[in-house]
Amino acid sequence: MTVTPTNAHIIMSSIQQQQQQQQQQQQDKSIESSSSTSNKKFISSGNGIYPTSPVVSLPNLHGPSNPLCCAIHPTLDTVLASGGADGILSLVTWGSAMAPTDTASADTVANAATIKCNAPVICVAVAKTDVVAAGCMDGSVTLVAYAMEPGGTMRARPLGNGQEIRHSKYVKFVLWSPDGTLLVTGSADGTVQFTSLSSSSSSFMPSTSTGDDEYMNDAEDTHQNDVLIHKVRTLHLAGPVEAGCFLDAGTRFCLYERGTHYLSYFDLKDDFKMTKQSLNGSVTGGFDEHVSFTVMHLCLSPDETCICAATDVSRNIVLQVLSKTATGDGAGTHDIIRDLYGHKNDGYSQPRVAWSKNGQYVFGTTQEDCNICVWDIASAAIVQRLGGTGAGGTDGGMGVNIGHKGQIRDIYSSTVSDTLVSASFDKTVKVWLIDM
Repeated sequence: MTVTPTNAHIIMSSIQQQQQQQQQQQQDKSIESSSSTSNKKFISSGNGIYPTSPVVSLPNLHGPSNPLCCAIHPTLDTVLASGGADGILSLVTWGSAMAPTDTASADTVANAATIKCNAPVICVAVAKTDVVAAGCMDGSVTLVAYAMEPGGTMRARPLGNGQEIRHSKYVKFVLWSPDGTLLVTGSADGTVQFTSLSSSSSSFMPSTSTGDDEYMNDAEDTHQNDVLIHKVRTLHLAGPVEAGCFLDAGTRFCLYERGTHYLSYFDLKDDFKMTKQSLNGSVTGGFDEHVSFTVMHLCLSPDETCICAATDVSRNIVLQVLSKTATGDGAGTHDIIRDLYGHKNDGYSQPRVAWSKNGQYVFGTTQEDCNICVWDIASAAIVQRLGGTGAGGTDGGMGVNIGHKGQIRDIYSSTVSDTLVSASFDKTVKVWLIDM
């Protein structure tokens, strides 16, 4: 056969099509294998081990104001941070509230270390390095170092002058990398800021003999004695950023942008290269670029293979984490492992989810009552509703061993122990443990 320019073009097009088909088939096999592995993991029902008893209740941790967020230390989970409508960041060692005295809870609250922020604190995160980030309604982020003194007393002080990390609208999330050196903050203004924090000493907290520090600022870095706050990267998205989570030991970051039909993955080791994971099916009747919900919260499973996405349409979605090798728009419904229903959340709610330590259950808030829903992932069924007014028996007047009496604003679970914390509009923060 004589090869003409036209024939050569046809041959090359055919070869390219075959190569693209082979690449797509390999990617589909990889996705199916990954999804199959996750589905097999959730064949058997959970073993029934998860926190069910609110053994610690901290009333009026924010005085007459409501607590709006809570978090615990990633490895030393006796350290509890909470932010409130009063603009206060509070730090306590909640274990002291379990002392066998009638005033244990009140004493724990009284001994809390508190830092005044610029506005109501609506999200909080504790780093492995004993630094806390508090995101506020005015777009500011307050960084606080803390230390535990002998006897369990907490001591805390701000790092920087409060202006190093600032958004033009309220902060939706603050998240630390696993090693505690990189902070990610997302905002309703569509920006996501990556900020590194380092110190030349072994601790961000100066000794008790150190006096007040002077702050020195330049264009990109802020120094406070031996502390360096550095702006690494800022992402500018078209819509508000609602939720995010770190992946792969802090080398990737996943987020959801309001109005989109996908999760966005950013490879921090590859110049923040972005890959999309569709929240729809591969074929959806022509509506593959639309979803009827907004993802309001993302939470990574303890083994880092799955993400639970809380939405504003009474649906929590358990998805397979997108593979690093995925390209294009990633995968669709074959990435969805389970849909969790049975609760109520709409666009006016603040849905939150958390995983049990064994990764077999998901905790979630609901708008219809004061309970925490517990889903068995294998069956996708609610197996228990934790708390509720009067649930769990009497409390002896101490506010212990009953659930919340107001709607729950935030929950956070430990990855190192069976511990769950919750913040409610009943002005209490509770710590839930396994019922012994």
